[in-house]
Amino acid sequence: MKEKQNLVILKLLQLHCYFVEESEYDDVFLNYNGKKIWPVDKKQQPIMMDTTTELNLTIDNLALYQEVEIELWDWDMLTPNDLLGTFNLIIEGKNQQFSTDMIQNPKQTSRAKYTLSWELVDTE
Repeated sequence: MKEKQNLVILKLLQLHCYFVEESEYDDVFLNYNGKKIWPVDKKQQPIMMDTTTELNLTIDNLALYQEVEIELWDWDMLTPNDLLGTFNLIIEGKNQQFSTDMIQNPKQTSRAKYTLSWELVDTE
């Protein structure tokens, strides 16, 4: 008999900006598996330094101990978008809240510092 895989839901709760890469704010969006997942209803979200933005976003059907990489991009109108960095999450520890700091992409940023708050819940 095949054992049922324990799947969970990843809830992305908040994105906190400590420092922006641009002068006043960054126009950011999040990607997962090569697709934009946030913001849902527009191209980007302006975020200023020392602010927290509510995400209210879920990613379903993840296996325990799976690694998940969420990318933070800075949207640019006239030039290619800049990958500011990544959040590397390990899917473990259900029903707890976690925070993960962004790993900077040194080719695109030297200042930007962000933290992603998230939690896992059962699919059932």
